[in-house]
Amino acid sequence: MSDYRFDLPDVGEGLSEGEIVHWHVGEGDSVAADQIIVDVQTDKAVVEIPSPVAGTVRSLGGAVGATLAVGAMLAVIETAAPAKARGGDSPGQAPSRAPVAPAPPKGDPGKRRRALASPATRKLAVELGVDIASLTGTGNRGQITRDDVERAAGAPPEASPPVADEAPAPPPPVAGAETAPAQDRIEPLRGLRRQVARTMQTAWRDIPHILTFHEIDASRLVAARRALVAEFEPDGVKPSYLPLVMKACAAALRRHPRFNASLDMEAERIVYRGRINIGFATATPDGLVVPVVHDVDTKSMLTLAREIAALAEAARTRAVKLEQLRGGTFTVSNYGSYGGHFGTPIIRPPEVAILGVGAIHETVVPVDGAPAVRPSLPLAVSTDHRLNDGEHLGAFAATIGAYLGDPARLLGRL
Repeated sequence: MSDYRFDLPDVGEGLSEGEIVHWHVGEGDSVAADQIIVDVQTDKAVVEIPSPVAGTVRSLGGAVGATLAVGAMLAVIETAAPAKARGGDSPGQAPSRAPVAPAPPKGDPGKRRRALASPATRKLAVELGVDIASLTGTGNRGQITRDDVERAAGAPPEASPPVADEAPAPPPPVAGAETAPAQDRIEPLRGLRRQVARTMQTAWRDIPHILTFHEIDASRLVAARRALVAEFEPDGVKPSYLPLVMKACAAALRRHPRFNASLDMEAERIVYRGRINIGFATATPDGLVVPVVHDVDTKSMLTLAREIAALAEAARTRAVKLEQLRGGTFTVSNYGSYGGHFGTPIIRPPEVAILGVGAIHETVVPVDGAPAVRPSLPLAVSTDHRLNDGEHLGAFAATIGAYLGDPARLLGRL
């Protein structure tokens, strides 16, 4: 018998630390090689980390909520023979990289299957009283999604025998009677919410934002989207406005490369990005996740619509992969989908600009000297004032507005 020390691996480029959000095993549990033992929150996503060896868990490197540095002890596993990690690593050391794709646990088939689900989905199952291990996942990796849990919670419960000698329910409060004052509730800042907080704090503190607001006539944009829906319906795709918005941004970024850039103050240099990779903010119960569509300028509208839908679903179920969250050069925040009008979008470092898109709404505008009711789209663009000035920002925002106001101008760029 020997002890194998498994250190927290770098599951993403440049990862320095990770937060433990859920242990799948405890001390004394038997584990198989490749069995998922812990969920770790990185700076981008929740990653499932498997055990590199089979054996018995002797100790864990930290409790849920603890933050470990890469290379810190994650777990000690007692093995039946001197451990040899995959990839040629020596015993007592972590493998050079840990695979992050989920693998079904091996081992005693008589043991209860452990469900594949994100921590947020597990929490929802507990809140709704759903036995998550009894569900069959419908996610793209077989994982259990929020929809699976909510469907199970909405199913009629099985009849249960009456419980004898139940305590009577407390009487309702008497009107006018004094009640105890409400108490403060303290909740640790953990997981994705902590990562969002850190990123936004850094962005607002270190980046001097300047903003501009535009409102465009969206009549042609609405018609273009309606035509796309009709065109793609036979393919089972119903695109939102986002593919059109991304194409307009890609065209504008090609004309204004200083907005598809990053600023390195330490090296005192500007890096103009060759690729146009656009992220889009997606709301989840735990906070915003920003999946990235790479090479937007080279993809068709149909390809964009499909990829956006798949990435949004993966982000909402926390099944998005690290590589799908990296490499962004520009971001779109569509707060209009939640009814927002104008906003002040915050730049995601190391990017230097972001577009905020409000809800399309009807407004009265002058047309040939007479009032007319037209659909209007509010836009807000933020940029880093260290790199771009007001004249640059105004020209860039006007270009986006021109493409969205007349999507036919994008035909040569589809």
